[in-house]
Amino acid sequence: MVERRRSDRDALPAGLRGDKLPGHSRLRVFPNVSPGLAKSYTMLQDTTPVREFLLAAVSIALVTGVALLLAPFTGYQAIALLYLLLVVAVGLKLSRGPVLTVAASSALLWNFVFVPPHFTLYIDKLHDAMMFATFFVVAVAMGHLTSRLRLSEIAERRRERRTAVLYELAHQAAFTTDLDAGLRAAMGLIESIFGGQAALLLRRKDHSLSTVAHPASSYALSEKERSAAAHAFNRRIPSGKFTDTLPDSEALHLPLQGRTAVMGVLSVCPSSRKSLDPSEREMLEAFGVLIGLILEKEHIIGAIKRSEILEASERLRRALLDSVSHELKTPLSAVQAGMDALSKQLGPNEEGRATVREVQSAVQRLHRVINNLLSMTRIEAGIVQPKLDWCDIGDLIQSAIGLAGDAVSDHRIVVDADENLPMVRIDQALIEQCLCNFLLNAAAWSRSGTNIIVRAALEGDSLVLSVLDEGPGLSHSDLAHVFEKFYRASNARPGGTGLGLSIVDGFARAHGGQVLAANRAGEGAEFTVKIPVEAARADGLGDLA
Repeated sequence: MVERRRSDRDALPAGLRGDKLPGHSRLRVFPNVSPGLAKSYTMLQDTTPVREFLLAAVSIALVTGVALLLAPFTGYQAIALLYLLLVVAVGLKLSRGPVLTVAASSALLWNFVFVPPHFTLYIDKLHDAMMFATFFVVAVAMGHLTSRLRLSEIAERRRERRTAVLYELAHQAAFTTDLDAGLRAAMGLIESIFGGQAALLLRRKDHSLSTVAHPASSYALSEKERSAAAHAFNRRIPSGKFTDTLPDSEALHLPLQGRTAVMGVLSVCPSSRKSLDPSEREMLEAFGVLIGLILEKEHIIGAIKRSEILEASERLRRALLDSVSHELKTPLSAVQAGMDALSKQLGPNEEGRATVREVQSAVQRLHRVINNLLSMTRIEAGIVQPKLDWCDIGDLIQSAIGLAGDAVSDHRIVVDADENLPMVRIDQALIEQCLCNFLLNAAAWSRSGTNIIVRAALEGDSLVLSVLDEGPGLSHSDLAHVFEKFYRASNARPGGTGLGLSIVDGFARAHGGQVLAANRAGEGAEFTVKIPVEAARADGLGDLA
């Protein structure tokens, strides 16, 4: 990976390679960036203080030599203007310390070399003393102002440079159609600007940090650096070199902070630098935020696409279920009618009648499956609207037991309900289906000959219907999912669609109620549906007749 980066750099024209430029204007060229645009990213290397003071001393020496040649013709007063010009010139190129040194040195040299008496700091004339004081103040003030002007210019250039670089990063990484190509461009940009190697660790699907660097990385992370990167990812703070957290690391690790989550870690290892200046550190952190937002954007787009695919798949599934259920209902009714007629024609032939009964039982099970599919389709379509009417709870329970039919014939059904329960306003057909599904579930999970208890009670303004079985009960993991669509327990018997209890939940919610599942104190499970109802008062029973 490192060799590939180096070959890209060597392929650039000599005029754009950093090692062919003067030291004071060395370019760090970005891969895949045009030469004209690359020039706009010129980053001047900071001149060291020693070098600036040497330049200041050489400038003073040169101006003093020129002044010595001009003094016989211009007089010593005009030489002060030459020194003032020097102060302005160096103020546009050097930092404040060397500029102020040039200002003070110029005033002293002008006095020492050119103001009579020569080669002394003594001034015997009042107007020369006043001129010296004025020159000194003006020189220092001009040096200060020109230094401030230069600092403002540098700050503005850095802001422009940062804006241009961030725009280029956004252009190459954020707007590319291929995220991998965008990340490669971003890593190349970072490596070119900061003159080192970089690595990118992305967040995995389980929201943990990957231990394998992105293919665009050029920096091989050691185990120690991976630990520092994991620390930055988990704590959401920079770690490693140039920070107070794990400062002995080789690289600086920055979390790729998106709007809602950390999407990975950017690790940068400068080649030979001892530190990053504040502007470069700020730019690097801005890179990390921008890359994090790009990754988060791609994550959200991917989630939206997956959601759209799932939604389309769900619509297709519902359409197929609805279509198949309706298409099966008519021939199944014909089969049922034919089996009823055949049963009457067989007469006393017990063997044939037993076969017919088995077929009729299978047809009834298929009827229930189709009705469940149709009921779930209605629930998901949001068209289940309860038609409330007065209903006797005892009749409701007996109708539900009859609806369960042969499926519960091998069990003892025990009804535990007060005979004096008032009539209530509910959709009897929907609640019958709920109670029937509870009974079918209890029969499927309990042994033949065991009791299935049906309880009914009014608690305040709510009707509570419960079905208790003597089966193995529910596991802890099943309790949280038992009413979900198509959910089947891990130890469920073969057969069934996993729709019965989810239909109960849908019908209960249509009434504004709720369903509950729990294990009994002894053995077995208890399923309850609780819905708000309007109960008939004792003095109003005559009006219902």
